[in-house]
Amino acid sequence: QGIRFSGTRSERLQHYNPEVEQRVQGWFASGQPLVWIPILSQENFPDVPQQLLEFADHYQEAMRWPIHEMEDLLQLPNGITGWLMPATATDTDVACGVWDGEIYILGIKDRRTGKPQTLLGERFDVATGQVDDPEQSAV
Repeated sequence: QGIRFSGTRSERLQHYNPEVEQRVQGWFASGQPLVWIPILSQENFPDVPQQLLEFADHYQEAMRWPIHEMEDLLQLPNGITGWLMPATATDTDVACGVWDGEIYILGIKDRRTGKPQTLLGERFDVATGQVDDPEQSAV
């Protein structure tokens, strides 16, 4: 459900969602500041104990990474999926990550239920730490 940006070109992924792409492009076009918040899961942070991830999740507000333009996304930590949204928003269903210098923007669905996930929704199963796999490489 996403799009991959590499340099000046973009490529629609297998599960491309035009609504997600249009929304993100609209955010950037409007000039509004965005934030990226890492998804705290065992999948993103396999060496971090689950109890610590759950604790850190309570301080998500402090982990907001400011994004002002598309190029800022290239500064995100490689291989970590996070939520992308306008700085004034409280919830989002758009995820973003960078793998080997390429930006991936996508919607996330729960692996078990197939339901779309949001920052405030069922982001991941606390017991297993599983985040939905958007069927894209290491996301």
